[in-house]
Amino acid sequence: MKIEVSNKCKDLGSLAEKMLASDKNLNKALSGTSLKIGPATEAEFGVDSEAAEPMFIGAGDQAWIGQKIIDAATEALLKVSPQQVMIKPQLVPGTNKWDITFSKAPVMGGDSLDPIAGQLFSPWNISYLAKVFKEPLAYSNVDKLVRYESGGNPWAEIFTLFMEQYSGWGVIGQSGSLQNIMTNDVNVKDGMMSAPIINLTGSYSLTLEERTRNNAGSPVGTSPMSRKQSYLNYVINMMKAVIAIYGNADTDTIGLLDVNPITVWPYDPLHTLFTSTAITTKGNRAYTQLAAIINQFMTDSDNKFQHLRIAMSPSAYNDLTAMTYSDNFDPTSAMKIFLQNYGAGKGPNGEEPTIEFVTEPLLKAGSIFNPSDADYLIIDAPEVGAGPENERQSTVIFGAPIQQWVYPAVPGTYNTQYKTLARLAGILAPVPSAIKVYQGYGVQ
Repeated sequence: MKIEVSNKCKDLGSLAEKMLASDKNLNKALSGTSLKIGPATEAEFGVDSEAAEPMFIGAGDQAWIGQKIIDAATEALLKVSPQQVMIKPQLVPGTNKWDITFSKAPVMGGDSLDPIAGQLFSPWNISYLAKVFKEPLAYSNVDKLVRYESGGNPWAEIFTLFMEQYSGWGVIGQSGSLQNIMTNDVNVKDGMMSAPIINLTGSYSLTLEERTRNNAGSPVGTSPMSRKQSYLNYVINMMKAVIAIYGNADTDTIGLLDVNPITVWPYDPLHTLFTSTAITTKGNRAYTQLAAIINQFMTDSDNKFQHLRIAMSPSAYNDLTAMTYSDNFDPTSAMKIFLQNYGAGKGPNGEEPTIEFVTEPLLKAGSIFNPSDADYLIIDAPEVGAGPENERQSTVIFGAPIQQWVYPAVPGTYNTQYKTLARLAGILAPVPSAIKVYQGYGVQ
């Protein structure tokens, strides 16, 4: 995969390169594709004109076709073997028409029609398992931590959220008084929260031979080349998860870890507690410590939050679920005790908050996403009652004008290139107290 990044997105490009370097099979599957990352305001990384208005040259579009550019040898080859000729339209700004260039198609490596080339046995002596076993890939559960909002303009360069809050004062006992000659208004103050949009563009090519062949001759009924788009989508989705959690400082793109200052975990790391041989009430300590920080989280909001999500690394999650409440008296896991017993945080409607635990591999320590020795713990509340009507509103918003848009970059060619576009603005948190991050919860 060829990766091009803006100077303002070098960290994101470095992460993408590390993802591919750490997985040779993924790198091989994405051979011949490309990925571009940059702010929407930079011309080189802006939205292609083909994305907003894809152009297709068909039978009824002769008025848009300019000159036919072909030499004698290619003309002869086109008559005999048209599948060996590549057709490339090129827009001529002066005429606003498409000149059509014909040339001999290059030999496409890996496009062999024989899927068993190089094997010693005849195909009738081989029993194929009609399934492709794919390599397990990294994953992220960031979709459970944020709410995606697209806004009203998919091609904008800035993503903006309007805000409203109470302003002014009221006076008690002055209604109807003869001395009430002055008005004390209650007002509403408006504001805006904005973030720049980053474009993630990935490309891949499909040959006419691939589309015509329709996987003929493959014992598993599918071609690795037909999976290009799926693997490209995987890379874009992982980059989207990285932006949601870590943001991008060079473009002032906010991630979950940037909303508030990160707090160092005030107790011993969970894994140290889990491996201790001197403590027999490990689960009790883990429960008490976690309950204490959640109590503080709820207290800071006056118990306004009705649902909490706690994201932690898989290692921390496994320790919390495997740690017994007491080695001698109660083998119940600390997490189960927590879900059964925690009853604090009763809010305005008299209900106790529900708590959801989420495993997030991007939070673990010593990874390409987080090279430090300490992992992270994220607590967020997805909604809160707001305004005089106590309307339920999202508190953790991921601005994404376009999450996935596939379009042909150069339509009508033998070797057609397709692009997948994602447009992201990062995290917008109108209620900062709805997010809290601790460093070193599992390991330090």
